[in-house]
Amino acid sequence: MDSAFPFGFPVATAFYLVLYILTFVLHHAFMHYVLAGSLCLTWFTLSQRQETVAWAEQPLLATLREWIPFLLSAAITAGVAPLLFIQIVYQHQFYTANLLLWWRWMIVVPVLIVGFYLTYLVKSHRLWTWPYLVRVAVLLVTSACFVFVGFCWTANHLIANRGSTWPEVYTTGQLPFTYTEVIVRMLVWLAGSFPTMCVILGWQLFYRERVSRDGAQNELGQDAWGTRALSRMAIGGLVVSVLAGATYILVIETSAKGLVFGNVGRPYLMMGALGVGLQIGGWISMFRQNRLSLLLLGFVSAGSLATLVCISVLREAVRLSAVDLLSLADLHAKAAKVGGFGVFLLAAVVVSLLIVWCIQLVRTGTTTSNA
Repeated sequence: MDSAFPFGFPVATAFYLVLYILTFVLHHAFMHYVLAGSLCLTWFTLSQRQETVAWAEQPLLATLREWIPFLLSAAITAGVAPLLFIQIVYQHQFYTANLLLWWRWMIVVPVLIVGFYLTYLVKSHRLWTWPYLVRVAVLLVTSACFVFVGFCWTANHLIANRGSTWPEVYTTGQLPFTYTEVIVRMLVWLAGSFPTMCVILGWQLFYRERVSRDGAQNELGQDAWGTRALSRMAIGGLVVSVLAGATYILVIETSAKGLVFGNVGRPYLMMGALGVGLQIGGWISMFRQNRLSLLLLGFVSAGSLATLVCISVLREAVRLSAVDLLSLADLHAKAAKVGGFGVFLLAAVVVSLLIVWCIQLVRTGTTTSNA
């Protein structure tokens, strides 16, 4: 491939690749909030031993507790579209990876269900009146559920890219990659989830501050709305994610490096660098001002979107180095001729409207409860 992604592919293949990337980015924005939010709550709980509900009602923590269940529902709903598109684009690789993962893939849904219901326990006031060790245990299990699901998707991606190892994996049951490789790759997503969460949470706290009766100051003192805490988490997550990404690129195959640094991925690398710069600059400015700014939140949001698109495309560039996608072009063209795209668009509009309506309901409910 000599053209930037997704140019250079037949129309049908490029069409499905674009839809896959766009829906994948939307799904990950929601999932990043859930993953980073649960890890954030776990960390704060481990570092604090307050036995009262009041501590968990601080704006930053309370907002996470209130919204994680809804954002998890949104992430699952938004995950349907990329799941469908990946089956069209990489059907043979995707299905084979599912089968080879066996029990790990089979328990993804049960684990996700456990995590889903635990988020409602985390949201409840009752949990925060229970003993410290119980609260920590609940939060650790909740976070572990989402990390495990992330691991399974990472393993699926890596197995799908290594067709030559499939017979050995089937025979021995051993996964064809090292733990170091998995850890470095997962760090890209785990650390990268914090900046995304901070952007969404920043908008929520910005709105919450505007509707608050007593303005900027409350029991949190000078950092009343968690601006500095958000800035630290966002910048720290960006630094770790970039370092992990650079480390991962060093260990991938030469053919994959050629696509990442070549015409396919170079424009997106530049986009990602710009996105990271916008986010770091915006969060540093808000940290110094110690307040959430409408303009700066807009900058970090644009940077976050650019970064998510960059990472998603580079992820596919690595996959394209291992999968001959042009050989599947006829299947993509055949799929494009099958009716139903109008139904998909209609469903996308209806679901989007329902999500907006649900957000309004949750926002109204949390505003009323905080009044």
